[in-house]
Amino acid sequence: MRCIATLGLGAWLAVLTAVCPVAEAAERRPLVIAGGEVTGYYFPVAGAICRVINKDHPHGMSCSVMPSSGSAANLALLRSGEADLALVQSRAAQQAVAGEEGFKEAGPMPDLRDLMALHGEVAVVVTRPGSGIETLGDLRGKRVNLGRPGSFQRAMAESVIDASGLSQGDLSVLVELDLSEQAAELCQGNIDAAVFTGIHPMTEVQTAMEECGATLVPIRSKSLDSFLKKVPSVARFVVRGGTYDGQKEDIAAIGLKTLLVSTRLSVDEVSDVVKAVWANFAAFTRLHPALKGLTKSEASHDGIPIKMHEGAEKIHGEGGGR
Repeated sequence: MRCIATLGLGAWLAVLTAVCPVAEAAERRPLVIAGGEVTGYYFPVAGAICRVINKDHPHGMSCSVMPSSGSAANLALLRSGEADLALVQSRAAQQAVAGEEGFKEAGPMPDLRDLMALHGEVAVVVTRPGSGIETLGDLRGKRVNLGRPGSFQRAMAESVIDASGLSQGDLSVLVELDLSEQAAELCQGNIDAAVFTGIHPMTEVQTAMEECGATLVPIRSKSLDSFLKKVPSVARFVVRGGTYDGQKEDIAAIGLKTLLVSTRLSVDEVSDVVKAVWANFAAFTRLHPALKGLTKSEASHDGIPIKMHEGAEKIHGEGGGR
């Protein structure tokens, strides 16, 4: 759209200033959110964010989702400028800012900022009947599956052991099974406990509970607070009673959050994004099962190991995150 001058120069400048920004805003290109695999969780959650943005169109803003292979790919898309926003696992975000682990070659991303936290990948301890395991401390001297070396399941299981105040040497046997093998081995009595990490309810956990009466052990310990301070990418979670058939009480757990991040958006643009989500928050959390039960407080605090974007802080500071 063009602004056509049919007035004198002074009047034309006044019209240009007042009208053209609105027209340009209406024609701005869509924000691109780097999601994940179409069959996974990141892509539809990114789609939920776009739905509320496209509903409200703050200052002419619109949104589209770009599929990807996950956190590392999303961060690469932010670096290249192909994406404006991205969904990233909290641990990957922390490593990217520091240029550690898989981000050493690409280098640090000191300008990476968080807008909000979303769903979590939550670790739970599942134990077989008769194991004698009722607390994390009871894992001492037991046969515990931690998962394959190098896997995400293994990393989270090691976090659970660290959070418990135990070491891997305190286990009688350290088992290295795949997630898909855990329920069967647990019910056959070949292991006493296993750590399951994912979006709950998990089919694998429900299978163990149905086939042999397996139960969930709360992740609580005297050393948990100090662990969380040492590892800021890990947050507290609760697996609500009724998440699994036969689970009546809430179960304390830990996990990693999914963060909505950016490197290039302005304060006003970020404020518009967060405001749109907050204004439609109840509807937003119903758009995908992974978002069920999410609160504004959880979206604004804990388990966020990188700096909050100034535009998001502005909204949170106004009470939008409470």
